Amino acid sequence: MNSSNKKIVQLTSVLDMARKVNEADKFKTAGLALTGELADKLHAERVCLGWLKHDYIQIKSISHTDRFEKKMQIIQDLEAAMEEAYEQDAAILLPSPDNSNLSVRAHERYRKTYNADYLLSVPVRSGDETIGVVTCERSKQPFSDIDATEIHLVASLTGTRLKELYQKSNWFGARFARNTRKQLSKLLGFEHTWAKFFGILAIGFILFATLVPLQYKVNSPAILKTDKIIYLTAPFDGYIDSVSVKPGDIVYKEQMLLRLDQKELRLEEANLLAEEQNNRSEIQKAQAEHQLADMRIHQARLSQTQAKLKTVRYKLSKSEILATVDSAIIIEGDLQKKLGAPVKQGSELIQMALIENIYVEVDVNEVEIENISIGSDGLLAVKSRPEQTFGFRSERINPTATVKDQENTFPVRGEFNEKIPGWFRPGMTGIAKIYAGKKTLWWILSHQAIDYLRLKLWW
Repeated sequence: MNSSNKKIVQLTSVLDMARKVNEADKFKTAGLALTGELADKLHAERVCLGWLKHDYIQIKSISHTDRFEKKMQIIQDLEAAMEEAYEQDAAILLPSPDNSNLSVRAHERYRKTYNADYLLSVPVRSGDETIGVVTCERSKQPFSDIDATEIHLVASLTGTRLKELYQKSNWFGARFARNTRKQLSKLLGFEHTWAKFFGILAIGFILFATLVPLQYKVNSPAILKTDKIIYLTAPFDGYIDSVSVKPGDIVYKEQMLLRLDQKELRLEEANLLAEEQNNRSEIQKAQAEHQLADMRIHQARLSQTQAKLKTVRYKLSKSEILATVDSAIIIEGDLQKKLGAPVKQGSELIQMALIENIYVEVDVNEVEIENISIGSDGLLAVKSRPEQTFGFRSERINPTATVKDQENTFPVRGEFNEKIPGWFRPGMTGIAKIYAGKKTLWWILSHQAIDYLRLKLWW
């Protein structure tokens, strides 16, 4: 048979295979027809059709095999070999020709693992788009360039039909998205369909932002406080001798907090004791000599000395400053660096807060204070445990603003709705969110900027 007749026979065979594939009405049937016809024509032990899905090749059909397990190792290795041909967009032949510069590592690994003597992988295209790969295995003789040409021709003639059948076999969501795009193209025009579609979505978002009310919450810094603050002051003029606590410590009743220096008081006590003894001796002497006037004078001096001694001993008893309440936390009074420093009577030394009746104080910016009302509910998240939130209700709004971080804020007092945990401490900080009614998303995002412009541009 001359070369012309061979080409005619080859072309007739290719057209016959393409006809059988194109006549199929389902993707699975078409895939089995393609792989089966190629296996018979090329005398191959196995022909597989891999299909591109999300940039990966998945085997969809195996010649003369109706069902197969996709998780089998041989299937996964064969898909890796097909991806090798897809990524290089070229036909891969094993054994490789001497002049080939293609990467064939996945093919070689599959060949050695499963004793596949000869392999041929050819990309399947629809127009300029690669949509799959056909891989053939044969053990008796190697594949030739003519075999690769035949597979390429069959794949080119059937690629568009296979793509059409595959799209029809997709699940409902994919078909719905594709049909939606077609309908939108009729409404908006074929070109830039998705851009126009997202434009409609943007219009819908604008309508949502301007018409649909959402729950608005005012975010502000907050701090835990208690009304039961105890101030410890210096009982007399003196010097700090030792300090036993620092801010943050929890103290209990009768626990020593600090001690004032006792040296001068001890010396004064000793002098007064000596003076007292001397006055007693003088009284006894005057009694013995029947000097009534001198006795009265020394008795008066003794009373005066005893009064001074009582004062000194009172100061000594007060030189050790003790906690007067139970379960309190030191919030101010870091005196560790002031050892030996003088203190005046009545000067503040330590502040203690009782760990009870704790409430939250929220510093609401003056821009947002109009959105807060007494009785508004809120949530508090403390910095030490931000994963937990605690509900509270606004009980009082301070009518006078205070300056914090160069901004005017109004303290809002909130009482907790439930029993507070034992680890709450006065002075802990966090973030509070107070419910301020329902507002539109547009108002939420723009009201501060609009108020600022109104304030700057009014006339």
